Amino acid sequence: MLFIYAVHKNTETGVIEKVKYTRYFGYLENFETTKKEMIRYINAHPDTVKTMYRRGASWIEGEYVHVVDNEYLRTDANYKREDNLGELIEY
Repeated sequence: MLFIYAVHKNTETGVIEKVKYTRYFGYLENFETTKKEMIRYINAHPDTVKTMYRRGASWIEGEYVHVVDNEYLRTDANYKREDNLGELIEY
């Protein structure tokens, strides 16, 4: 399982360009990849990527991340054509 915990967005468009992730829930490994690479990974390994986010001093396990139209990363199931990974750390 991979856990995305931070996103880097384009300052002009607000679109996610890169993500930081870890292999262990609650432990911050500093792996970074492009959104396109993460989309490829999720397409090849469905239901193996979730989000994790901070609430106070604790890490909370989020939802599964899925791909919409081979272009967007989302955690909810409404399939809107935009990125939505919840309230992750931005860097």
